[in-house]
Amino acid sequence: MMSTAAPAAHPTGERVLYSTDLEPQFTAEYYKAEGYRYFDTLDSYASRTSKPRYAPYVLRWEWPPWLYLTGHKDHWMALDKILIFFPTEVVDRTCEAFKTQPFSRCRVTFHFKWAGDHVPIYEEFTFNDAGEITFVEVWSDEAGLRPMDPVTDYWAEAPGIARLSTRIPGLGNPVGRYNRRQLAELARADKELADLQMRMRLPVLAWTAATVRFLFDGYLRPQPASMVQTATHGFQAEAHRAEYGNGRPYRQ
Repeated sequence: MMSTAAPAAHPTGERVLYSTDLEPQFTAEYYKAEGYRYFDTLDSYASRTSKPRYAPYVLRWEWPPWLYLTGHKDHWMALDKILIFFPTEVVDRTCEAFKTQPFSRCRVTFHFKWAGDHVPIYEEFTFNDAGEITFVEVWSDEAGLRPMDPVTDYWAEAPGIARLSTRIPGLGNPVGRYNRRQLAELARADKELADLQMRMRLPVLAWTAATVRFLFDGYLRPQPASMVQTATHGFQAEAHRAEYGNGRPYRQ
């Protein structure tokens, strides 16, 4: 169960800068557009040139049933392009901007064509003063998995929402870089910060273990042979796209 605790004070009284200390520096349209661009990077059919602005130390955290830490610095986020080999379309996109962090919040549906599933997702984006994304937080938009009751609080605006982004020290400085020392100190009293800290120490190992767990827990049910075939078709489609652009459709 996720903690509903508010951002904690430092045990020694040292000032801690949380994301909610920052105010929007750009227009509402800018923050909404960054959300839409983010989903373009996960959509096999969107423009390859459409992508958001990431801070160098961006983090992405996906709550269960997903993989926890799936982004650690901007070069890791660039690996999202691998998903184009497993055809996925992001549909039903709605993003809104807010005056308090997270400044951009979106509801979308992922159509995982390789698995035959439509999965609703709620996602939030935290920004620094330069308009770069510093933290991405992901939930399945389903009963028992989302952080809010969408009937009474559609965009998770009520106090006490169980999000991680507002509890990470350092996201409130102008560049939005997490403070590792303060994170280690605050993690002693926050099990979810402790989990984040552990995964940041060994990100590849932690991601691999989470991926193996995910593949066996049955949330999505692709067959291995089907995944290989789908990846092959995805590679062929991308090669075709690189040669002919979007004007000539690829057919298997």
